[in-house]
Amino acid sequence: MTYSTQRRVLWFDFSPFFSRVKFRVSGFNRQSPNLPISQSPISNLQSPEASMLSTDPIPRTVRAYDKRAAHFSRLLFNFSLEAEIERFAAYLRPGALVLDVGCGPGRDMLAFAKRGFRVVGIDRSAGMLREAARRGAGPLVLADMRRLPFARHAANGVWACASLHHLPKTELPAALREIHRVLHHGHVYLSVKEGQAETWRQNGGEARFFAHYHPAEVELALERSGFHVLDCRLTPDAGGRDLRWVNATGWTKLTTPRVGASTVIFDAEGRVLLTRRADNGQWCVPGGHLDFGETIEQAALREAFEETGLRVEIERLSGMYSVHYPAHIFPERKGRDVFIVTFRCRVIGGSLTLNEEVTEFGWFDPHNLPPDLLLNHRRRILDAAALSAPPD
Repeated sequence: MTYSTQRRVLWFDFSPFFSRVKFRVSGFNRQSPNLPISQSPISNLQSPEASMLSTDPIPRTVRAYDKRAAHFSRLLFNFSLEAEIERFAAYLRPGALVLDVGCGPGRDMLAFAKRGFRVVGIDRSAGMLREAARRGAGPLVLADMRRLPFARHAANGVWACASLHHLPKTELPAALREIHRVLHHGHVYLSVKEGQAETWRQNGGEARFFAHYHPAEVELALERSGFHVLDCRLTPDAGGRDLRWVNATGWTKLTTPRVGASTVIFDAEGRVLLTRRADNGQWCVPGGHLDFGETIEQAALREAFEETGLRVEIERLSGMYSVHYPAHIFPERKGRDVFIVTFRCRVIGGSLTLNEEVTEFGWFDPHNLPPDLLLNHRRRILDAAALSAPPD
């Protein structure tokens, strides 16, 4: 381990954990740790709050954890997440490097280490890191999850249990992009409290910030950050409180094209149903990516229901398309290569229901479609319209 006081920056080289990956920790002060720096399992105990904006809720939340670190440590060690850890561990190769982002007192770090994984804990609260060190967890790094001090592709897994919900919702994309950056064909697990609001919660006279999420919000945030969502589930609180948790696992996408399904839905008059996307304002047919464990037909029916509220029946396969979407099409400014399987469908139940992905519905003559139609969708519609519906 080496350090330099130039520009008050400390560099750590944890070569036993991964090859030549360095931790960069700002604001180093040689007198700030309780232990000599060569003996301390914590990289830096000086809080970086001074550089944060006063409107940022995170410094106040960090202070709450610092002041009541022993209390929160005892609370968190009263229960475990062994089932979730075991589920996530199944995605990892033996000896994989796991970053515990928001590690708190190190409970989950110890569980991963017990399974033979190499694990590094990251937290903004020096008080919580002291608790983790006291319990034998390490190595530990004081850092902001929005600016992880790790090299690109440094880790195989990121575990973010009950940590990302301390960020404002506007800051979640930055944190997920950082997690994606440090993963090498790896997996991320995150858990946040279910709900919609951004709130403050008092505990022992100290306030902590929480952002609550709907599962669809979490899935969308992961997708827009470059992850493929492997699962997203609601679970009860492990501590017995009257709340539920959104648990999601994502995987860094490979460069191969994704597989998707779309539905061209006709009414009795031969009109086609279009939805207007919330993200780019363009008209399109319902559709989306295939989830693990689904057939292509199941994906088509699911996407149709999620985006329209209608239950539809597949009449026949109407086309298969290889599509490249340029980066400017979507807000995240990333190009997409997708292989799309399209089905001609009819409505058998449900009712049109707007949602966070759709702002408007419309029934159109297939030969008189709106000009602002998403790339390739006109061809899908015309191909499906050219096929007659099978007899009842």
